[in-house]
Amino acid sequence: MVVVTRSISIHPRTQHTLWQAGGYVALYVLLDGASYVRPVLKLGITPWNPQAGLTVAFLLAFGPRWLFATALAAFCAEGLVRDMPAAWWLLLATSAWIAAAYAILALALRRWGLQRPIDSGSKAVTLVLGAMAAGFVVAAGYVLLLVVGGALPGSMASAAVARYWVGDVNGILTLTPLLLLWSRWRDGLRTVRGNVAVVAAQLGVLALTMWFIFGLSGAQQVRFFYLLFVPVMWITLRWGAPGAVLGVLVTQIGVIMAVQRNAQVPSLVDLQFLVLTLSVTALVLGAVISERAEALQRLAQREAEQRTLLATAPDAVLAVDRTGDISSANPAALRLFGEEAVAQAGRPLTAILPGIDLTRPDGRVSLEGLGRDGRPFPAEIAWAPLHVPARAAHLVIVRDATERRQSEIELRERERDLARAMRFAVAGELASALAHELNQPITALVSYLQATAILAAPLAGRDERLTATLLKAMQEALRASEVLHRLRDFYRGGAIKREPVNLVALCEATVANFRERLQRADIELTLHTDDSLPSMRVGVTQLEIVLHNILANAIDAVCQRSGSPRRILFAIERTADAVTVRIEDSGPGIDPEVVQKLFEPFVTSKVDGMGLGLAISRSLLRGQRGDLTYEPGHRWGGASFTVHLPYGMPTDE
Repeated sequence: MVVVTRSISIHPRTQHTLWQAGGYVALYVLLDGASYVRPVLKLGITPWNPQAGLTVAFLLAFGPRWLFATALAAFCAEGLVRDMPAAWWLLLATSAWIAAAYAILALALRRWGLQRPIDSGSKAVTLVLGAMAAGFVVAAGYVLLLVVGGALPGSMASAAVARYWVGDVNGILTLTPLLLLWSRWRDGLRTVRGNVAVVAAQLGVLALTMWFIFGLSGAQQVRFFYLLFVPVMWITLRWGAPGAVLGVLVTQIGVIMAVQRNAQVPSLVDLQFLVLTLSVTALVLGAVISERAEALQRLAQREAEQRTLLATAPDAVLAVDRTGDISSANPAALRLFGEEAVAQAGRPLTAILPGIDLTRPDGRVSLEGLGRDGRPFPAEIAWAPLHVPARAAHLVIVRDATERRQSEIELRERERDLARAMRFAVAGELASALAHELNQPITALVSYLQATAILAAPLAGRDERLTATLLKAMQEALRASEVLHRLRDFYRGGAIKREPVNLVALCEATVANFRERLQRADIELTLHTDDSLPSMRVGVTQLEIVLHNILANAIDAVCQRSGSPRRILFAIERTADAVTVRIEDSGPGIDPEVVQKLFEPFVTSKVDGMGLGLAISRSLLRGQRGDLTYEPGHRWGGASFTVHLPYGMPTDE
């Protein structure tokens, strides 16, 4: 024979919940026994049923699926506490009815968010209405089952329903909100420890009031029951919903104890209806007070956050009243405008922001404000109207735009520099490409000129000018070839070949190259030199290109101006730290709009010009740590360009 054993494991959480369900059943039976006061025919119809509050709290906490525990608790209470003389099926039916009704109530309350502590008036009203409705359903069904089962006469049904209903409703309203606060018992205990005197005084007044009421005769007790509202309301106003529930619970226990000890106490049902009125009033009022206290706390927290934000905000924030005067300001506003301008209430806003109009619908404007010590600054302003109950009419935010404007200017300058660098790069690529493409034709031209000189040798005796002309043509072709080689090397990032040079001789050679053109254009060129100039190491070819380009531009400019003397000054001068070569003409000068970008590529005032000459010339000089500058002519009002060659020119790289 084979025996198969199967082990059943229970999840720890489920096991914990089962222990809690067992504890609930035991506590249900204990509460039912403690509140079993003045029953009807030894049935479970009593004027106070705290076990109903325990049931609703249990089902709210663990869910309506645990209704079997409620049914079991009710069944055990019927058999153990009351020993009710009824059939077992009737006990099962009444227990199932109680469990089902309160499970439905718990399900509805959970959907309305009442599984958490009662912290608002709407939740309190919902609990009161739900408890009244569910209590009536439970009471009516319970009594009906007892009547059908023969355990209760039909003539007592209506009184029994009222008695059972008020007992369940009181039990729910006094115990369920308190049990929902169980997770906060540590906070409550700390609160009590910190306010022992107040709590003792409130409990003392409540006990003294009950002693006074129940010390009177039966009729007088009901008449003076309203006096209990005073201490209960005091407790409620001081502690909110938790205090209200505890105050009513203490009152309820006091009433039960008075009934048990004093035979002259009037009908307990009548007292329970009075307790119900007190319970509903205290619970709703306490929930409203708790809600208000929490709202005030949130408001205080929000105000603290806003004060912190305003205190740490980098922008100036001003509150302006309906007359246009400043009512308050944050620290940034004090720093921006000065304490004298905004610290005192009643200062007009227009005193620091002239021209501002807060009636504009857009709520934004840029204008000039007056900062500390009256200094003007560009201000970006935004404002918004404030509504009642705010004391101020507008909230104005002012930002100092000085740094941003400066950043924008610097950004635009960087963009212009970048565009200029890009144009120089294009010019360099173009010059390099031209040098490469023209190198072979010029080399071929030199070869052809040399061949022509050889072929023309037999004819040299007839006309000597032929040989001289061919020699000049070969020299110019060779010079052009050398210029192209140097330009190509320069724009490829190659080294500049620097060598000692006599600047006077170089300038005289440059002027000699334009002699025929100057004569044809009837231009008077004056050359001022200084024989004491030192020999300098420069890129000879690059300097020749620069001087050639500037002199050619001067000749073109002079030719554009008719009816006035055509003159050019070519002066070599010595200063403290450099040698300068100045070329000034009597032309029409340069348009002021062009001067700002004169040395940028593709900028020209000529109809057929490309705008590359001056850009290339300056880049060639700056490559040797020299420079090229422009200024209006002093003598004839034309243009004046100056080449700066510092004494400390670098050696060969």
